[in-house]
Amino acid sequence: MTHTRVIERKSGRTLALHHLAGVGDQPLLISHATGFHGRCYTEMAEHLSERWSIWALDYSGHGLSPAPDAPLADWHPFADDLLSVAATIAPSGGLRVFGHSMGGAAVLLASLLEPMAFSRLVAFEPIAPPPTAGLDPDDLPIVKGAVRRRPGFESIEAAITNYSGKFPMSAFTPRCLDDYVRFGMEESTNGATLRCVPSFEASVFRAAHTNALWDRLGDIDLPTDVISGVVEDHQPSAFASAVADRLPHGRLHLHIEMDHFGPFVVPEHCARILDGLMAD
Repeated sequence: MTHTRVIERKSGRTLALHHLAGVGDQPLLISHATGFHGRCYTEMAEHLSERWSIWALDYSGHGLSPAPDAPLADWHPFADDLLSVAATIAPSGGLRVFGHSMGGAAVLLASLLEPMAFSRLVAFEPIAPPPTAGLDPDDLPIVKGAVRRRPGFESIEAAITNYSGKFPMSAFTPRCLDDYVRFGMEESTNGATLRCVPSFEASVFRAAHTNALWDRLGDIDLPTDVISGVVEDHQPSAFASAVADRLPHGRLHLHIEMDHFGPFVVPEHCARILDGLMAD
């Protein structure tokens, strides 16, 4: 059963931290992707070895964690979130992390600030894109899609029905889809609304291109296994190999049987891969 605790920040904001599974004494943190939240990974966590004590946070503006007061200029607020969580569950440092998409990039950014906080990262298609001359983030399809995202539905059940008929969520396992909706929406007498509101999600996608993380990858002394699904144009898989190459201790693992949403589509398969890499 999932247990949730609240971390009080010096800024006055709070973060939600969930214990998803496991009875072991080795903490393993799951760092989620943009627009999702920690409890989306419960099904994957339940297939991991019980030697881990598996945690997942909700980044600011996602799940049960309130959004920052100011617009995002980059992803460093997420790195700060992560370091607060790491200090809570692994106060002596050396935390192991599975980071998905933005969640992988947040670990890399945080390790630049506090290298001893982490000992191992398995990053599923981390977002560290190479610079693109003349890029206007507002023109990116992913930003436009987030801006247009429907913010609410008549009920939780109506949202599940809607998403189950639309790619990519139509490919999610029923459990992952249910967890995404049930714990990612706030239900009231007026219906169910997304906790990660579309305007904030769009701002996160824009800020991905202001981190300058690509230029700092060579400074990161963190053993990192980069998982890439099938390589597709205009997807994070397109630069996953280059990210692994630029990391001093990076290794690439290509799994063409998955795409960017592998943890939600084949969570048991992802758990087996993660277990193997963390035991290596």
